[in-house]
Amino acid sequence: MAKSKKQAQALAIKLSRERRAGKRIPAPPKGQYSEQTRRRARRDLERGRAKRRVAKKRRNKTR
Repeated sequence: MAKSKKQAQALAIKLSRERRAGKRIPAPPKGQYSEQTRRRARRDLERGRAKRRVAKKRRNKTR
């Protein structure tokens, strides 16, 4: 567990980014964290599993 609030927040941000990147880190268990935190973790997991749209490259129109 984190020693300070800053460390706890940094850890939460890291976990959120990893979930959105596609790592399968489960949402925290019920009772330890608020419903809002667990809901956000589930949302981040879904975003990580969703297919990403690839942006089309812009063509260079200098001619």
